[in-house]
Amino acid sequence: MDYLFLSFIPGESLLHRLDPRTKILGLMLASICILETSSFEGMALITLVFTVLVIACKLPLMHFARSVRPMILFFVLLFLMQLFLTEGASIFQFKWITASYEGLILGTILTLRFIFLLLFAALLTATTSPSKITAGIERLLRPLPLKYIGITSHDLAMMMSLSIYFVPMLYDNFRTLRDAQLSRGLDIKKEPVKAILSFSVPLISISVRAVEEVALAMESRCYVGMGRTSMHVMELKGSDYLSLFLYGILFVFCIVL
Repeated sequence: MDYLFLSFIPGESLLHRLDPRTKILGLMLASICILETSSFEGMALITLVFTVLVIACKLPLMHFARSVRPMILFFVLLFLMQLFLTEGASIFQFKWITASYEGLILGTILTLRFIFLLLFAALLTATTSPSKITAGIERLLRPLPLKYIGITSHDLAMMMSLSIYFVPMLYDNFRTLRDAQLSRGLDIKKEPVKAILSFSVPLISISVRAVEEVALAMESRCYVGMGRTSMHVMELKGSDYLSLFLYGILFVFCIVL
């Protein structure tokens, strides 16, 4: 089956069985490690951890490659900007712009940071259903005094969950629109402005319609953010504590490195 990026893939692996709070906290710790790491040794350690997690979740590597693919252009631009706009020792010169050694290092580290942030997020969404993510976020936010600002922890969790849900849906709609426009003879390279309008206008229309349908479905089910129960009974087990302990060790190593 062709799963979309950032979508859930059912399974019975160890990562699938972990409590969603463990995976959310693990993602937060891993994100801090990724943002704090500024050396290739640290990136190698993060690569090793991610590889072990991918093996443990028993999901195809291609799913995670698809998670990165839509952002390749952004990663290339990010790397080139750092390469050519960072001052330092010259590697080569192309007309009036110069690539620096410091820019090469900085661009590589910065690009790897964004790639791993995306990959770890894809790991969470691939092994945790949207309803469990919502329940996990809600339980983590419950101790906060959010009621004093007129919002509940479930409202925040629902907003985050819907945001994650709409990302693969938008990409799926974009692919459908692209195939439809190409079948009608649209040449993206020769007519880029027309292509942008052909994609953006119907994509916005479809997205607004989808949001309205979700809102209508929630209203028809009398959705309220207060006093809601959850279908998921969450209980931290030994594997959850062990996972958090290992994430803690990774966090300490990344801070030290």
